[in-house]
Amino acid sequence: MAQITATKRTTLYRMLAGSTLETALTEARRESNDDFTVTDLQIEHRPARLVTGSITTSAKWSTDLKLLTGQSVSLSNSSPGAALLIQDTGDVIWALTWGTGFHFLDSEQIDFGFGSGIVARSALPAEVKSLTKTILDHRARVDRSSMPNGSTIRDLGVDGYGEVVSRIEAKARIAELAVGDKVIQLRAADSLNVPLAKSPARLMGDLGVLEDLSRRPVLPGLESLEQLIALKPQDSRVPALDQKLVDALLSTDPHRLGVSWPHERLDAHGPVMSVKVTGFGDRQRRVSEQAPEIGDVLGWFADVPREEILDRLKMVRVELHSDADPQSHTLAATPVPLRRWLAFEVEEGNQRFCLHDGSWYRMDDQYLARIDERVKEILAEPASLQLPPWGPEPEADYNKEAARVLSGYCLDRKLIATPLHSRGGIEPCDVFVPPGVLIHVKRGRSSADLSHLLAQGLVSTDALARDENARAAWRARIDEESEGAVNKAELKEVILAIGSDKPVTVDTLFTFTKVNLLKQFDALRYLGVQVHIATVPPRPAAS
Repeated sequence: MAQITATKRTTLYRMLAGSTLETALTEARRESNDDFTVTDLQIEHRPARLVTGSITTSAKWSTDLKLLTGQSVSLSNSSPGAALLIQDTGDVIWALTWGTGFHFLDSEQIDFGFGSGIVARSALPAEVKSLTKTILDHRARVDRSSMPNGSTIRDLGVDGYGEVVSRIEAKARIAELAVGDKVIQLRAADSLNVPLAKSPARLMGDLGVLEDLSRRPVLPGLESLEQLIALKPQDSRVPALDQKLVDALLSTDPHRLGVSWPHERLDAHGPVMSVKVTGFGDRQRRVSEQAPEIGDVLGWFADVPREEILDRLKMVRVELHSDADPQSHTLAATPVPLRRWLAFEVEEGNQRFCLHDGSWYRMDDQYLARIDERVKEILAEPASLQLPPWGPEPEADYNKEAARVLSGYCLDRKLIATPLHSRGGIEPCDVFVPPGVLIHVKRGRSSADLSHLLAQGLVSTDALARDENARAAWRARIDEESEGAVNKAELKEVILAIGSDKPVTVDTLFTFTKVNLLKQFDALRYLGVQVHIATVPPRPAAS
């Protein structure tokens, strides 16, 4: 049995490639001053830098106390801290911190995926104790789950698609560390809290073990910890990725750039009759019946100076209105900056990145492969009904014709009100075919259209499956539309029909549209509802 060396729990950071002992620190902590000391030294013949000192602040409540008592109080608080930066072989910069020492590091230079990456390669799969995750496509939704006795990632609610794990605690065994072959606790966020050796030589050995471990394959059952890594806005990679986005917007034929419907952030209520785009400062009226296409966006930015494009993406807003003539009182959703409507995927440095809802994410190749495999399975399942071809007529006219051909009922823009959807109601579907097929229809001009279809299908089906008030209102609507001919409206199948001259495939969809499809597919299947994607072919031109 290997001899166990004295160890202590330590907070460890790995800095991004290209960092130095100087740039890894904030500018205020790169040189000594009256409060802090910066010392260059060697740790086992490797360059290192030690920063020590205290942050002294006055008690913020002293003013309040004086107002109440008339007595002046002068008290202060001192918060000591230290950060030890070590340049390892291969130009890796490690940072160990104590107390407030983590404030000394430049957050733009921190490798935020390091800690969770170590957990993904060493944790005992059934011994995950707690985690914090962000759900993509849900506005500001953060879930925190814990099981003190430990459980699996799936038991803690991570389904593996479209979820970013930002903090995790788990038991692990890393026998090569100085702590020896025993179960240890790992806590990971932007850093890794782990027992490390207290002697210089063994500490460098531990750092080497962790660096080697970070290159190993992820353990089975822990893949979701590394499938998506959210980049902080201050991440040093973001400016280069933003410039890739600018390149695409200035291109006449951009690759993997499109518009994606940010349905959860919109908080839409009621039907959308028009779309207004504002924020250009030129007083031009930009109103259409549909959400903007990527061609529209490229036209708007064709004459904008390159250095102004990123700011303009935040200033320009897309408004959804419940009337064909948009007014301030017809807003059907919260205005959302144009940047949050864009979907963009790009490779940079042999890694895949995706812009979603205005933020950047690094995506694992194996994660992308698993998504594509499942989406192919979903798209391969045929719907129970074949919809008629679609000509040049508007969607409303097509829905009426499809209802006639399929012996169904057109419910397009015929809303039902429920206590949970009282502001504008919900649209159960575009076409209902008895006894239980609900069809949602959208012209398939872009990935955004399918994204909108998915949102529409989930909201209505979830309400009909879970809410007795919604089911009662739906049955009343069907009874009215059928003039009493249908007295038992069921919920068996949802068909998401998208009109396109080309089939919907994994290659035509953006990654997060696929993620959205998978999450909603699983949600509806859980409710006992079959879900199918159908491509509606164009009607042949008359000869």
